Amino acid sequence: MNWAGGSMRCSHCVLSCCTGWLILPRPAVATSICTDGDQDMHILAINAGSATLKFGVFDPASAMPVIESTIDHPAVDVAAFDEIERQVRSSGVTSLDAIGHRVAHAGPFLREAAFVDAKVEHEIDQAAALAPQHNPVALAGIRIARERWPGVRHVAVFDTAFHAGMPEHASCYAVPQSWRAVGVRRFGFHGLSHQSVLAAVSSALMRPPSELRIVSCHIGNGASVCAIDRGRSVDTSMGMTALEGLVMGTRSGDLDPGVPGYVARTLGLSLVQIEAALYSDSGLKALSGVGSDLREIESRARDGHAAAQMALQVHAYRVRKYIGAYAAAMGGCDAVAFTGGAGENSPTLRCRILDGLEFLGLHLDEERNLAFSPASEVAQLQASRSSVAVLAVRAREQWVIAHETARLLNGSVSAEHEIDE
Repeated sequence: MNWAGGSMRCSHCVLSCCTGWLILPRPAVATSICTDGDQDMHILAINAGSATLKFGVFDPASAMPVIESTIDHPAVDVAAFDEIERQVRSSGVTSLDAIGHRVAHAGPFLREAAFVDAKVEHEIDQAAALAPQHNPVALAGIRIARERWPGVRHVAVFDTAFHAGMPEHASCYAVPQSWRAVGVRRFGFHGLSHQSVLAAVSSALMRPPSELRIVSCHIGNGASVCAIDRGRSVDTSMGMTALEGLVMGTRSGDLDPGVPGYVARTLGLSLVQIEAALYSDSGLKALSGVGSDLREIESRARDGHAAAQMALQVHAYRVRKYIGAYAAAMGGCDAVAFTGGAGENSPTLRCRILDGLEFLGLHLDEERNLAFSPASEVAQLQASRSSVAVLAVRAREQWVIAHETARLLNGSVSAEHEIDE
């Protein structure tokens, strides 16, 4: 293959428009994607979260990543992308077809994955106020990547997209029409994770999504529960922002809307200070007094730390309440699935949450629960007498990013993004 800067053409090119192959390092780029013969497609998926930078290279025709890696607590800067490039090259990957970026909030106008251009960057920036811990980080990564690899198509894949079809009775807030007219509504998050759970549960139970009512629990530093009714997100615990819903690492979750006004008057706090506290100084961190790391909180609770024990109880109660509510909303429940850092790795967390849900016909097998390792893609944890399946699922957000990027490249998703101001 000639990488000297000429274009590569074949009769089976996926796109008629110019799309780049990336060469690592970056000399010349070819101008079209080709899937002829035994040539693999390689998509780099970048997932810049609130606490980690995860990435992977995937061939959409295969379920297995070429490389998948995590950088803990990074600054999303040039050095981080130097490390991504180093690891990708070390894996033997010499070219990429596209780069997909996870973006938490699409704002009110984008409802599916989109090629990144100035308009899409603007919408991501405008939605940053609704996802201040996520969108600025994602946008910084997108801008670095586009500058570094200008010959490659970049795709924004949105967490909110999976929930875009929620029924109006679930997405609507009971607020004045003038507020709703400017976009005040429930969007939901962790859509990539919940989408991967749907696929994993359907495969594990050997039942099509159209037959399943699933409560998907993504529990990590950020956390949400999603009601997936026959393949469709019909409700989710996060709302317009990532503050609503479950108790999280540093975020409050559900809160009486009267509280901010009360503490503003009583403690003299500004709106900026209140918002910062709800995002960064609340949740498990505030309740436990020992930080936001669930592993440390569980360890201190075992040692008798009263505040840590209370934090775990409040955390589990909130998740349990949502599971019951969503089972009611769907008229039943066929499966409860756990994913995310804590959902995958903490058997005691799963046990705490499910304790008391036997009335749903849900019974956890303690040995299976303790034996699950995230090295497994998915495992069933329910007891034989349980009428509701319980599953632990390894989060595969990077794979969903790559899959959605490939769908857009292949024309399965509209490449046009109408933005109606």
